[in-house]
Amino acid sequence: MIIYNINDFITKCLDIECDEGNILFYRGENEKHDKLLPRVYQPQFNFIENEDVIYKEALSMFPSEMLAQKTTIEKLILMQHYGFPTRLLDISKNPLIALFFACYTEQARNKEDTNGVVYIFSVPKKEIKFCDSDAVSIIANLCKRSSSFSVSKIKANCKNADEREEFNENKEIQYLVDGIREEKPYFHNLVDYDDIISVKCLHPRMNNPRIIRQDGYFFVYGIDKDKKYPAIMNDKWILDTITISKDAKDPILEKLGLLNINETFVFPDYQHFNYALDKKYARQGNNT
Repeated sequence: MIIYNINDFITKCLDIECDEGNILFYRGENEKHDKLLPRVYQPQFNFIENEDVIYKEALSMFPSEMLAQKTTIEKLILMQHYGFPTRLLDISKNPLIALFFACYTEQARNKEDTNGVVYIFSVPKKEIKFCDSDAVSIIANLCKRSSSFSVSKIKANCKNADEREEFNENKEIQYLVDGIREEKPYFHNLVDYDDIISVKCLHPRMNNPRIIRQDGYFFVYGIDKDKKYPAIMNDKWILDTITISKDAKDPILEKLGLLNINETFVFPDYQHFNYALDKKYARQGNNT
C-alpha cells in the first residue's frame, strides 16, 4: 500500500490489529533497505570492524557526559543521540513520529528521490527490557569487544547452572563479563548464549528530551555468533510496512508541522533549530 497523504496513513494505522499483551512500535526510514539494521551493521560502512575503538573515542570526546551514564547501554543511547554508529535501532510508540522520519531528510545529506517506508512492529510486553536488565547489559557490552569476538566455537548449551558456568569459563566470555562488571560488580557467571545472539526491545530511561519527544524505544542488536554479523530479529515482531510516496513527502511534512511534529520538536538541539531557521527565513526571503 502506497500512502499519499497523512489522512490515509492515520487510517491505515488505526486499522492495524495488535495481539493482546503486545505493544505496537513504528520506525520510519527515508528509503527502503534490504534489511533493518542499526548503523554499526549497515553494509555500506565498515563500522563494526572498529566498534570498540569508536566507543573509546566517544568516551574521550565526551568524558563528562559519557561517564555520567551509569551503564553501557545508557552510554550507547547518548552516542546514538550524537550520531555515533551503535548497535541500537530507534523505534517509537508514536506512528506520526515514524511518518516524520519516513519523509524527512537532514539538510546536511543529499535528498533521496525515493519512497519512504514505515515499519510496524508488535512486541510482547513481557519481552520489553529496561536499562537494568542483565540481558541488555550483555548485549550492550559487546561494543567493547573487538571484531574478532565470537561464540561460534564455544559449547552453547546453557540450560542449567553447571552448563552456564562452563560457558562462562571461556576466555572470550570472561572478557565480556569484565566489561559488564564495570557497571554491575555483582555480575558473575550469568552470561547466557541466547542473550548474546538475540535482539532485545529496550524501554530506555526517559531522561533525554529527544527520547521523550520521539516517544523513543530501541531495538538492541546482539550478534549472530560472530561479532561481524548482527543477530536476527524475531520475525514475529515485524507486523507490516507502509510505503510513503516520494511525491507526498513534502506535503506530509507540512501537515505534520501543523500538528507541531517538525524538526525543532523532534530534534530539540541547537543544530536542528538552526536548520529550521534557515529553511523558514530563506523561504520567506525568496517570497519577498
